[in-house]
Amino acid sequence: MSETTIDFNRALGNLVRERPAYANVLESFNIDYCCGGDQSLADACRERDFTVEELRDELEAAAQRGANVEGDWDGLDELADLIIETHHDYLREELPELRDLVETVSRVHGENHPELHTIEEVFPALAEEMRDHIEEEEEDGFPIIRKLARGESLTESERARLQDELKHYEDDHEETAEYLDRIAELTNGYEVPADACPTYEATLSRLEALEEDTHMHVHRENNVLFEEAKTLLKAQG
Repeated sequence: MSETTIDFNRALGNLVRERPAYANVLESFNIDYCCGGDQSLADACRERDFTVEELRDELEAAAQRGANVEGDWDGLDELADLIIETHHDYLREELPELRDLVETVSRVHGENHPELHTIEEVFPALAEEMRDHIEEEEEDGFPIIRKLARGESLTESERARLQDELKHYEDDHEETAEYLDRIAELTNGYEVPADACPTYEATLSRLEALEEDTHMHVHRENNVLFEEAKTLLKAQG
């Protein structure tokens, strides 16, 4: 296997943007590459008391195995389509089903696992936040980004609106991350209890999948779509 050069001083978001296969490795080390995408890999290791060597082999192996999935889009128009089709549509289908599952396992297992009652209280707020967020993006922000991608000049009103929207979306991402971190903490990292029924186990698995999908979703927006939109805005200015 040929060695892959990894610059540990580069920002996490840029590293995952170039090699999406790194995402799973960073997830396994609980390193935030989406909302924390501006942080360098070296700083992330220091904060979590990991050595560079602990990550290097796994990242190199992932780079050899993983395809460059980001090559599936070309330009901001196609990236916006990818985000909608891959992440937004997934949320529209998954959130109502997962809310029902959370309510079910809380009712059945909540006596022995009171943390489930807390998750039942937290999840509706998370789901509402995510639903509102994706609708706002598709109705307000994405259409203006598509105009930028087509090379069309924006009005001053559109420029100001997009700048405000991008900041708002990034703030939303931070809030979503807090909800997901809370659920992960309550479930001890989605650990399956010994007395869990198949429905309980499936709920934990789907909550974990939601978190992982959200990390890639936020990465594609914060570190790619929004950053390129900001660059185009500056070019027009």
